[in-house]
Parts: sequence; structure tokens; C-alpha cells
Amino acid sequence: MIAMTRLVGKVVWITGASSGIGEAVALEAARGGAALILSGRRRDALERVAAACVAAGSARTALLPFDLADAQARAAACDLAPSLLGPIDIVVLNAGVSQRATFLDTAPEVFDRVMHVDFTAQADIVRRCLPAMVARRSGCLLAIASVAGLAGAPRRPAYSAAKHALAGLFQNLRADLVGSGVRIVTVYPGFVRTAVDRNALAGDGTPAGVEDPDVAGGFDPAPVARRIVRAALSGAVEVRVAFDVRMRLGVFLSRHAPALWASLAHRHAEAAWLAERAGRR
Repeated sequence: MIAMTRLVGKVVWITGASSGIGEAVALEAARGGAALILSGRRRDALERVAAACVAAGSARTALLPFDLADAQARAAACDLAPSLLGPIDIVVLNAGVSQRATFLDTAPEVFDRVMHVDFTAQADIVRRCLPAMVARRSGCLLAIASVAGLAGAPRRPAYSAAKHALAGLFQNLRADLVGSGVRIVTVYPGFVRTAVDRNALAGDGTPAGVEDPDVAGGFDPAPVARRIVRAALSGAVEVRVAFDVRMRLGVFLSRHAPALWASLAHRHAEAAWLAERAGRR
């Protein structure tokens, strides 16, 4: 069992901290006594989470709202973050956007937007935070990937591509940084009860506004966050959370019987899509 007291005195920066997994990770880290930098686009939502984190035990909490897609705002946030509470010990890259459309129904600019937010912007934050960690020979970069980064998810082409790319980058960093003192951790969540699908983009870039029944019936974010925080403190480098038997089987088939996986995934996605359309009538 990992002692959560190891978080005392640590500075943890969490992106996408205003809801879902990011909020749950912030609360879990707060219970361990971490100092928190909370980022997201909406200051009011971050203020609510910050108040809950202080009540949960966080010694210090700072807000750093910015739009992940904005390159200048992202650079300014990375420059400012270490001056808020001191050198950053753990960066949790959680912010992102999903989508709900086939590849052919996704406008090129929407595909590029998802790839930019879910991969390019994440890599930019890593590029800006990593040198200080290497210089101190200490730190942890933790990426929240997805089961879609292990097995291509139907109707999520850019999201799946970005999560695969993020996983590949972190595997590369892990190899490049052996002996550096910096830990590189990738977390692959399965279905977790968040608003990720309600906030996903349709093919034209508008909010899809639909509820995926698998997500709605998924795992509670709190125990998922517990696993994530412990992964940041342990020797783990790749962690799968919120995986049920069906999901473990799906990932296995995607690697060892890809044609069968494609057929099963297609049928499941079509049935879910038809149910969603019927529900909107």
C-alpha cells in the first residue's frame, strides 16, 4: 500500500481539474496533503474544486485557468506555474476533448482540433515542464490516455489517434529518460462516469450532447482517481483503470484478433448509436 503522506510537500499541477477525473484526482491529492495547481478553462468551476480541496486537506491551492488549445495561453501558463507554489513535482495531463463521428463525417478542421488539444498541446506542456524536472533529477509526468489509446474506438477517430500518439510519446520518453530521476506514467482509463461524451464534438465541431450508455454506467471517478494518484507515487509506469472483463477482452482481441475486434466493436457502436438517435426523437 502506497502511503499518501508521500504527497505532503509535493506540488501537483492538474489540467482539466474542473470536473470528472481531473476533479477527482485533485480531491484525492488534497487528502494526501499536496499543494495543488488547478487548471481548466472556467475559473468559477476551478474555484469550486479549490474550495473542496482545501476542505479535504490541501495545504495550498492555486488557480491557473487557461485554454489548452491556445498556444500563447499555454506557454504563459507553463511559465507561470512554477512561480505559484514552487517547483512542480507531478504534472497530471488530464484535459482533453473527445468526439462522436466517423472519420468520413468528421470535418478536417475538427479532426485537427481534437489532435491538437489531445496530443500536440500535451506534448507542448511536456516540452516546457520536463527540463526543470531533468535538472532537479526529480519529478513525474502522468498522462491520462484512454482505452481508445489501446484499441481504436469506433466513432472517435481523432480521439483514438491522439491517445495512441500520446501513449507512444510517453513510451519514448520513458526510454529516453532512464536514469534521469523523472518518472513517466501513462494511465489508460476505461469507462468512467464523466461528461466526456456529452462534451464531445460532433463531426461539424458542435457539441454532440449525447450520453454514451457505457460511460453513464461506468466506474465512479473517486476510486479511479485513487489508482491514478497511487500510480504517480509508486513504481508503476502503465496503469489500466476502470477495466471490466469486457474491456480487457476487447483490448486483447484488438491485438490478437483485430478483424474480430473490428467487427464486434462496429456492431456495438452501431447499436449504441441507433439507441441514442431513438432517445433523441
